[in-house]
Amino acid sequence: MKNLIASLLAISFLVFSCGDKGKIERLARQNADLSRQVEEIKQENTQLKDDFQKLQDSFSHMQFLAAQMQNLRARIVTNYGDIEVKFYPDKAPLTCFNFITRAECGFYDNTQFHRVIPGFMIQGGDPNSKDGDPYNDGQGGPLVNIPNEFNDTDHRPGVLSMARVSDPRAGAGCQFFIMHGSAAHLNNQYSAFGEVTGGMDVVNEIANARTYGNSDQRLQTHPVQPVVIKTIAVYRAQN
Repeated sequence: MKNLIASLLAISFLVFSCGDKGKIERLARQNADLSRQVEEIKQENTQLKDDFQKLQDSFSHMQFLAAQMQNLRARIVTNYGDIEVKFYPDKAPLTCFNFITRAECGFYDNTQFHRVIPGFMIQGGDPNSKDGDPYNDGQGGPLVNIPNEFNDTDHRPGVLSMARVSDPRAGAGCQFFIMHGSAAHLNNQYSAFGEVTGGMDVVNEIANARTYGNSDQRLQTHPVQPVVIKTIAVYRAQN
């Protein structure tokens, strides 16, 4: 009897010992998994902090840029008359900077409004429009584009916006347009960056300039007589 009891006790000890060992091993594996997950979370948190800092730095740069362009105005001098515009640096700082710096260095001098559609818009700023060949107008631009800055501005008469190719991922170059009518379908699809403050009568006259129409399908919306942008003068408005 004593031998039987001793055997049962030994078996019980082995069973419980094995059970405890298995439990300990499972807990050890869980602990290792948790430690690994904690380490991954720490690494992700460090990356998020770095990314957030980069976003803060980028935002600060945009704020600085927008502040520098406050109260800037531009006078688009054409052979039809002058068009005065103001900018939206808070909504499209890169687009405003792109236009302003090009204007200041004379990039737009002697380009044309090569595409005019009454009730819609007038488009210009293509360097190809300087070469005397109307068939390549609208195809020119810089080697490097800027990212689009789509915003909630209503594309109503007088709004200044950037032209772009059909793929929005390509960004915008140098061509711009001034709205002659309203086009809600352009909202949040094109980078509006300013508006006309004077000279809408000039915009109206340009929009209604005679075009080649059906006489030449390739130049259907191209003015017969060049609408020349003589220069774009940038200045700071007095408070």
